[in-house]
Amino acid sequence: MEYKISLRFDGRLIKMEWVEAEDLPADIAVSQVAGFCFDGRRRVAIIKNERGWGIPGGHPEGRETKEETLRREVAEEAYLSVENLKLIGYIQVKDPKNNSVEGKHYLQLRYAAEVVSVNDFKKEFESSERKFVPIGDLSKFISWITLPPGVGQFEALKK
Repeated sequence: MEYKISLRFDGRLIKMEWVEAEDLPADIAVSQVAGFCFDGRRRVAIIKNERGWGIPGGHPEGRETKEETLRREVAEEAYLSVENLKLIGYIQVKDPKNNSVEGKHYLQLRYAAEVVSVNDFKKEFESSERKFVPIGDLSKFISWITLPPGVGQFEALKK
């Protein structure tokens, strides 16, 4: 099944496609690394920021590896420590009118990870709230999980 969509974002038409993969194409920049972080009860950590509820993640900084980016972002946004990171795939984004740092063609990586430490939550950085929800309840909080690329991610997590 294909998990593609075209939509408007900041007034631009962009194309997004979910690709389930364990490896990345070498010639496309990574603009985002985010994770579905599971606790011992198989619930997913979600965070609330100015855009609403989502999974923790963000942009790579400097020479960070993708995994270092995810660990840092999860610690900053959700106050969690994670291990056993597994790439489940990526969203390939084609954004021909984007003039920002991401460029016109980039990847948004998605990982599954195991929460090994839950730290006291502080309303710092971009997050105002954190909670753990059953995987089947993600669509009650995260609107993009019902769009084709989100459905692809959800299907990959069930494997």
